[in-house]
Amino acid sequence: MKNRILPVFITFAGCTSRCVYCNQHRITGVRPSNVISSARQQISECLSMDAKWTELAFYGGSFSCLPDGIRSELYKLAKETGINTLRFSTSPDCINQKILDESVRNGVKTIELGVQSLDDTVLKANKRPYLASECEAAFAHVKTAVEHAGIQLMTGLYKEDFNSFAKTVDRAVMMRADYARIYPTVVIEETELADLWRTGEYVPLTLADAVARCAYGFILLSASGCDVIRVGLHDSLSVRESALAGAYHPAMGDMVKTVVVQTFINTMGEICVDQRYLNVAYGYGGYLKKLYRENVFIKEGVKPDFKDMSKEIVRVLSEDYKRKLQEQTACYAERLVDSTNNR
Repeated sequence: MKNRILPVFITFAGCTSRCVYCNQHRITGVRPSNVISSARQQISECLSMDAKWTELAFYGGSFSCLPDGIRSELYKLAKETGINTLRFSTSPDCINQKILDESVRNGVKTIELGVQSLDDTVLKANKRPYLASECEAAFAHVKTAVEHAGIQLMTGLYKEDFNSFAKTVDRAVMMRADYARIYPTVVIEETELADLWRTGEYVPLTLADAVARCAYGFILLSASGCDVIRVGLHDSLSVRESALAGAYHPAMGDMVKTVVVQTFINTMGEICVDQRYLNVAYGYGGYLKKLYRENVFIKEGVKPDFKDMSKEIVRVLSEDYKRKLQEQTACYAERLVDSTNNR
């Protein structure tokens, strides 16, 4: 059975500081309110639409930073649904043995840490309340406690450059996360980052730069065995209405995967897929079809595996593969954005 996650957004709840880029109610469309009543309402609405959920997730805040009593009430709400498997996202500064023991007792199988960056200068500039080393230590504890441990990374953060992002990816690879999400920074209304953007202090990534960086991170994380399960914010009216600048695109993930496939074809000379997956081989909007029609071969039963593709890219590029990867992803992303009229 496919895992079906019932999402509960605890907007800003538990956050020990407000990061310069963050406005959760603009992103999720859920405004801050009493966290218990809001969670109860969201759960009720989801169950009224469909009762076949296999897991319940607390997103949008820092679950483990919440007061003990509120966490207890949220666990109670979850138990009342009959859903026995839980997950939550949280900040690395609120992980300790007490929290982990409590999580396991209450059926938490997955914990996702909002890492965002592993460069202390960038973390400080964006008002993240921890050091990179503290984040790595927290994640190591999480991995020993629950079945699945994930991370969120961002690129295009205030005071970040490519070298900073590459450093973050290198350190993230060493953390051995089960899965990762990568989000290009978007300037959202009513944030400190919006003020920095208006004064010219912050310059967002172009769409091409964001696609290139995400593809770079995607390949290196995937090659290490990490499942990159999401690239870019979910497309929603609330995000579209509140995004002022930055690399927001509803098909960000497809564009990044297109660059990954192009890198693979140029590295290996060909790609083999089952007829059902030709759309993956041809990429976003069929962009790769006209470029590589002769390099795409149909092979029954072959499903594209981005981890395997990424491992092969790194293996064949061999020495100095990171520099080569940076150059290739930048080149392919620029051409993709130009050719698909996404400037």
